[in-house]
Amino acid sequence: MTFEELKKRAYHDHPIPDGLNKTERLQYIAARRIYAGYKSGEIDRTEAEPMLGKVQEYPRLMAAEKRALLRYLFALLCEDAGCGMQSALDDSKFVARVYSSENLKGSLA
Repeated sequence: MTFEELKKRAYHDHPIPDGLNKTERLQYIAARRIYAGYKSGEIDRTEAEPMLGKVQEYPRLMAAEKRALLRYLFALLCEDAGCGMQSALDDSKFVARVYSSENLKGSLA
């Protein structure tokens, strides 16, 4: 699945597609959360577009950029989970596992 296809599905808040690898799943979760923030007015287009660019480039980002993106995403998902969104809790756990598996040093909490 291309990143454009992932973004389209994420924009419409579809469930996570089957058959994604770890990176694609992370990109999907991140794009879906960015779009949710955009739709709610939490962020505007000038903030959303560069974030989506970072999400698309995730496999090629330097470790510091990956850390920043994953920490930001984790914080947003934990906030959502605190508001009772079960999918956000599951997604935050996945992001934490990615962070750990990438050996990015430090903790998310």
